Amino acid sequence: MSPQTLFLVAMTASLLTGMTSPATGLVFGLWPLWYPQVVTPVQELIYYGASLIVATATLLASAIPAAIAERLGASQVATMAFWAGGAVLLLVLGMG
Repeated sequence: MSPQTLFLVAMTASLLTGMTSPATGLVFGLWPLWYPQVVTPVQELIYYGASLIVATATLLASAIPAAIAERLGASQVATMAFWAGGAVLLLVLGMG
């Protein structure tokens, strides 16, 4: 697989985690802490924002093993495989 394809896998897994993870409900419940006060609270926008926060956190957390592998001298394809694998692992763990 090409690095671009593996990155798309990581992005897709992160977005799916944002939509299906129980952490999304927690972030949704904490909306007064992160939602801007100048915008009228709309439930759909709050859920969308919570989903994006969890998806971004998943993408960042799954990049940690990839960064370590890159630091140890792994190839670009191996590094992206670690990143995609970490994102898929977080997706599977988050769905349970």
